Amino acid sequence: MMIIDVIREASDEYEIFFLLTAYVEAVRYCDKLKNQPEYMRLLPLAGTIDLEVRIDKLKSELARPSHDPGDKDRLIVREAADIFDTALHRLHALQEEKSMKSQYVENAGGQRRTGVRQSAVS
Repeated sequence: MMIIDVIREASDEYEIFFLLTAYVEAVRYCDKLKNQPEYMRLLPLAGTIDLEVRIDKLKSELARPSHDPGDKDRLIVREAADIFDTALHRLHALQEEKSMKSQYVENAGGQRRTGVRQSAVS
């Protein structure tokens, strides 16, 4: 299983940022010559806005023409963009799930209270 698959299955934001931190540390370790962009290697990750900024920068980097389609550094930038983008989508999905659950709890609580009031009045 690849890290991107684990991120897709992550159960909370802490797990996602733990995985992203591990990925960035691995990139830093393997990039002894510091060929990768600073914003890709910088720690700590500072939340979803930081992640969005990094994704935008990575995608801008990929939008530039490349003379060598097999360029290893460019492939790593593409990999990072995919991993960060997947993490951002998963974070948004988890936030949406959390919001839906809290709305459900609020609605269910209101229905129970309304039901109690109605039976007490009857």
